Amino acid sequence: MKLVPEARKAHKLWSVRLAILSTLIFALHDVLPHWEGLLPEWAYTVLASVVGVAGAVARLVPQKAIDEHIRSRLQ
Repeated sequence: MKLVPEARKAHKLWSVRLAILSTLIFALHDVLPHWEGLLPEWAYTVLASVVGVAGAVARLVPQKAIDEHIRSRLQ
């Protein structure tokens, strides 16, 4: 498997950051029963869904970190 040249800048992309956040939210589902009084089940579902969709949308939006990297490689 070969990575794209921009892979080293991936941590600066909002799409990657939101994907990681979405994964962390999903992982917290197992400890959610301990937080019953703090966060209702429906709020957790809405939060996880919003972050997941935001990550997909962020992937479609031009992101400065990669744009600058691509421009510098083209010059």
